Amino acid sequence: MKKSLFFFGLIIAALLLVGAGCAPKPAKVGEACGAKKICDTGLKCISNLCSSGQIGSACVNYKDCQSGLYCLKSACANPPSYKKYFDKITISKMKQGMPPGPNNIPVPTTEFKTTDAIEIDVVATKDVAAGTIYYDLVNSTTGEIEMSSANNKQTGVRGNWGTGFGIPGNLSGDYDLNLYFNDELVYTTPITISK
Repeated sequence: MKKSLFFFGLIIAALLLVGAGCAPKPAKVGEACGAKKICDTGLKCISNLCSSGQIGSACVNYKDCQSGLYCLKSACANPPSYKKYFDKITISKMKQGMPPGPNNIPVPTTEFKTTDAIEIDVVATKDVAAGTIYYDLVNSTTGEIEMSSANNKQTGVRGNWGTGFGIPGNLSGDYDLNLYFNDELVYTTPITISK
């Protein structure tokens, strides 16, 4: 009886060792992951790819990237820079339905309510050619574009330029406000919208 228990124990131990060798190894940065394959320690599974949050790693939004990086075309990247085209970009809140003026002075902020309008002001004293400018408002959780003026691009020229838009009442949460010049992302800032 003792011999059969001993051999039974050896068989179980051998099966456990063989089974352990068959377990999939954790995936490295850039390798596929999901329900059947997990990422190596310290990595996250983002869009079915293992990500470290470093430049070039997979992302859906800036929260998937290391601090100071931005999610651009589903990969972590350095933030864009407007400095080669513009001197200053200011994001402000205003009253909806009224143009800027003495009764509606823009207040620089990144905190908005659904009753506010968002004003984007650009100062361009650099000697750059005229080009088209538009914005996207991207949900920071889902990465989806909630609003865009891509189908209504405006011409930006040397000097001061501005545009604004009212915030729909159904939007609230964290967003990325992106500004494009000649279809190049040149500026992004996180904003918060509350009811």
